[in-house]
Amino acid sequence: MTDPILPIRRQPRRKLLGACLAAALCLVTPLAATAATTWTVDTCSEAVTGTGTTGSLRYAAENAASGDTIDLSSLTCSTISLTTGAVVFAQADITLNGPGKDALAIEGSNDRVFRHDGLGGTLAVNNLTVANGYLSMPEGLSAEGGCIRSNGKVSLNHVAVRSCHAIASGASARGGGIYALNDVSAKYSDITGNAVSHTGAGSGDGGGIFTPGLAGLIGPEDPNSKVFIANSTLSGNSAQGGTGGGLRASRSVLVFASTISGNVAWKGGGIFAIDGLNSASDNFALINSTLSGNSALETVGGALTNAGTIHVYNSTVAFNTAGSATGITGRHYSPGFTISDLGAYYTDPSHYQLKLVTLQSSILSNNTFANPVTTPDDIGVAKFTAGSLNSTPTSGSNNLAFATTIIGLPNTLTTGVCPQLQPLRNNGGPTQTHALSRSSPAIDAGNTSAQGLSPFDQRASPFVRVSGAQADIGAYERQQGDQLFDDGFDAPPTCPGG
Repeated sequence: MTDPILPIRRQPRRKLLGACLAAALCLVTPLAATAATTWTVDTCSEAVTGTGTTGSLRYAAENAASGDTIDLSSLTCSTISLTTGAVVFAQADITLNGPGKDALAIEGSNDRVFRHDGLGGTLAVNNLTVANGYLSMPEGLSAEGGCIRSNGKVSLNHVAVRSCHAIASGASARGGGIYALNDVSAKYSDITGNAVSHTGAGSGDGGGIFTPGLAGLIGPEDPNSKVFIANSTLSGNSAQGGTGGGLRASRSVLVFASTISGNVAWKGGGIFAIDGLNSASDNFALINSTLSGNSALETVGGALTNAGTIHVYNSTVAFNTAGSATGITGRHYSPGFTISDLGAYYTDPSHYQLKLVTLQSSILSNNTFANPVTTPDDIGVAKFTAGSLNSTPTSGSNNLAFATTIIGLPNTLTTGVCPQLQPLRNNGGPTQTHALSRSSPAIDAGNTSAQGLSPFDQRASPFVRVSGAQADIGAYERQQGDQLFDDGFDAPPTCPGG
């Protein structure tokens, strides 16, 4: 029997997704703060030295007021090496502008790189690299943020955060690259090769990014995501003995035109987005993106979420692996993408809040588990609720999942068909993608239900979303006349058991 509430509730959620993306992507010029000052950094010395509004980075950090900008864009040196600890920002809001992430790196050695103490404010970092932070805490103390630790929000634009490490003993380590109490936004950025590790009690969570979302929690009508990753790469991060090799988030997540690959954790190799509240208040969206080659020693190599509203649009989830598909009390966890129905209803099956899952024009394939990892399993639901309540109604169309444990989804998934994905590599654009072989059944088999969110595929302009009779399925659109990799490299790849 059709639930008459669902059509009424779905439409506002779809509008909310568009609002989330528009708010995050639009370039809005803020009102200028009347007393804002620009501090010019003219030396790569880490000493506190300077006069007026010109001097070293530490000098600017100590003297700037909230709302000010620290300008490093005129520096001709390539590295600021920190040997006396992290640069501390007491301001609520502070902005750092560099000359480019390939032109300037601010590197730590025996501490994290940046510590932002401004509660609820924003540390905005643009056009530079933050690297080699090393935070090792005394016994029993948590280690938070191997490179960046914020009491508020972190906003990155054209930034690299790499090779940072947070270590704890007898406590938890969180955020190998970034720890932010509230929001994290990363645009055109690379968060790579970061790690968390611990010994004894505690856990290691969020190898690349960790955000608990403890303050300023958003509600279901708030257009802002707690974690927003766009046109970026989150790769090669690890969470030893914990969750979220790439990302550990406790609130809403929006990934747009990005690649999350090669991350490792105990659970949730790529993304672990689980809250402990009524998860109907959170959103999870994977749009025009690639989730590939992540691994979990235990369960869910790709992504695990219990958000109340889940969107997977024009994306590719592939080649993620897990040691097992069986979690606690026998619940099944698919290694590619797992939807947890934790929080699906309030008190009993008669008074429930259904989760809403929409899959549009996406590929889920070549995800495997077991030892060796040979059993195909691309998408499924981890059932936490008792009985046979369908707490995860799934809608959408034109999706291709080679193997799935979700049943009863006519017109949503085509199963058992191999999409013939090429290896993850640079096919143009700012992020790596899986190209489609020329004989792939995903070509001209997708839809444009989400095209209003972007007229391009993951690679952005000039790679249009529809090039041919209709859109391709997945994050990559094979362009008409495109012969790239056709000679000797485009043999149809296989799927496990296929």
